[in-house]
Amino acid sequence: MKSRISGIGIISILCYLFIFTSCAYAIGIGVDPAKLEVEIESGGNTSKNITISNPENIEFGFHIYTDDEFTDWITISDPVFSLGPYQKKQVTIYFTPITDKSEKYNATIYAVAMDSKGSLNMGSGVKIPTYITINKAANSFYTNPIFIILTLFALVIILVSIAFLRKSR
Repeated sequence: MKSRISGIGIISILCYLFIFTSCAYAIGIGVDPAKLEVEIESGGNTSKNITISNPENIEFGFHIYTDDEFTDWITISDPVFSLGPYQKKQVTIYFTPITDKSEKYNATIYAVAMDSKGSLNMGSGVKIPTYITINKAANSFYTNPIFIILTLFALVIILVSIAFLRKSR
């Protein structure tokens, strides 16, 4: 009976520790906008801005990154930085696709906040869904191959006409 009471006492203490004490600190992070929609012409580039905010009253370190699949053509202007309490920072995301295909891609940009002074490597993060549409680039009038061929053909006709006129004089 005595061992049963001590067993219940130990279990009660463990339950109290797990339920009523804070084991982890949840940190906040704000991101605006919550998703990105990007349209790019193949061979072109563009950029979008996101705003990262620290809604807490302590300083946090932030890390912004993307999926490994897109690291070759998505670049982040300032991927690692710190923000003091209630501060905000604008980060620019550059998109330079290395494909000529006209397709749609789904990527994710991750924003993670970590306690910059804490000894534990714990943090919280936000996933920013990014929808990328690559459109086929419209040919410029002057670089259109048909225009170039017609222009060269017209020049040849003009030169032949001038040569024929000079010969007939």
